[in-house]
Amino acid sequence: MVDVVDKKTRSRMMSGIRSQNTKPEVLTRQALHRLGYRYRLGSKIGKIKPDVVLRSHKVAIFIHGCYWHQHKNCKLAYSDRNYSDKWLKKFDDNHMRDQRVTRQLLDSGWRVAIIWECATRKENVFYDVIDDLAEWIQSDSLFYESDYSEK
Repeated sequence: MVDVVDKKTRSRMMSGIRSQNTKPEVLTRQALHRLGYRYRLGSKIGKIKPDVVLRSHKVAIFIHGCYWHQHKNCKLAYSDRNYSDKWLKKFDDNHMRDQRVTRQLLDSGWRVAIIWECATRKENVFYDVIDDLAEWIQSDSLFYESDYSEK
């Protein structure tokens, strides 16, 4: 598939995509702070760097972008496009890395939560997800994933 913009424009557009402090991350951190949770940013667990680390609860939280992590059944994942092999490999590599990182954290005694970007877009859905997350943090369960997906 041929790009509709030139390389310089595409480069400028892509450089505007953040990898840290995205709106979903900031909203999640603010909500956790309001609930009284104190966390670390940029904190590593071994070589793994989750978006939010709650050391006192031994919880690692990842806020995944639906597009980059290809959230299943989510319209934000743009799964209907014809991607080049390069992009299909990128999405597959992201998925494999996510699975590997989750397994490594669980094996080392950490609990893992994944919040999907789409769950942060609607206020009522987001509050439900944060309530579920807070309940999960207090439980003994090892894994939590927001179950909402943008249709």
